[in-house]
Amino acid sequence: MEHHLEKIHHKKHFFLKSFIVSVVLLIIVGLVGLLCFNFCAQMAENIYGLDTDDFAKIYVMFFAFWKLLIIQFTLVPAIVMFLIEKHIKQKDLSE
Repeated sequence: MEHHLEKIHHKKHFFLKSFIVSVVLLIIVGLVGLLCFNFCAQMAENIYGLDTDDFAKIYVMFFAFWKLLIIQFTLVPAIVMFLIEKHIKQKDLSE
């Protein structure tokens, strides 16, 4: 049982660290994107014919989708691993 608890503990830390790295990366890319927004909007207008409003909508949707992916694939598994670990520890104490 101790081996399973150790595996869950490592998985929990993996997902938690993955969440932190993903959020930091999201913030960095978001800040760089905001600093370069006008340049990127001009490029999108020249290359794809998008106006600034359409580019802004795409930009916001991209980051919203990215946040959902981070939550779904890193934060939720970390929370689940935390709950499983807690459940196993309580079960061990009651035995």
